[in-house]
Amino acid sequence: MDMKELEKTQRISISTVLFILVIIIGILTFKKPTNVYEKSAKDTLAILGTQEYLVPISEVDPTNTVLIDVRDKFEYSKSHIDNAYNIPTADILKETSISIFEELKDAGKDIVFYGKNPDEANSAWMILYQLGYENIKILNNQTELVDNNFKITPYDVKQPIPDYMDVFKKGNPENSNGLEHMAPETTKKVIVIKKKKKRKPEGGC
Repeated sequence: MDMKELEKTQRISISTVLFILVIIIGILTFKKPTNVYEKSAKDTLAILGTQEYLVPISEVDPTNTVLIDVRDKFEYSKSHIDNAYNIPTADILKETSISIFEELKDAGKDIVFYGKNPDEANSAWMILYQLGYENIKILNNQTELVDNNFKITPYDVKQPIPDYMDVFKKGNPENSNGLEHMAPETTKKVIVIKKKKKRKPEGGC
């Protein structure tokens, strides 16, 4: 074999080795996406139009429902609905949060998100719905701390569709370590205010 043929063979061998290395590196570094969206934006908008994802506090079954407070940890620590857990919206896609949602889904539990109003909880609901979760709803009530009492009042939803991805751009400096209770600094009384029914006009003669 002359020198030219030898050099040509060496070049082919080196190219082949480099190609194989690229394939191996690609296989080793390839990772399946952590979160894969199963619902399209069209599907999400369709159910938003029905408002079937809303549930008033009076219809929440405490034996089969877990309430998730999506407010920040400071607001949650001041007061919250009894037995509610705190997972701020910015932490919804964290690995610890997803494992909690999977655990609740496998256990056949319903998840009800709430914030100061349904608008605030809407982002968390939409994200998980697009990820394929069907066991989720939003509390159709407004919450606020008034005179050291945590009040829950009816709320009229006007089909809010916020830009929920903005929440994750801000980030959250504190990491959530799983589903844990955060005891409020002081005990607040939770007051549920029912929506008044409109009186029907009396008929005349």
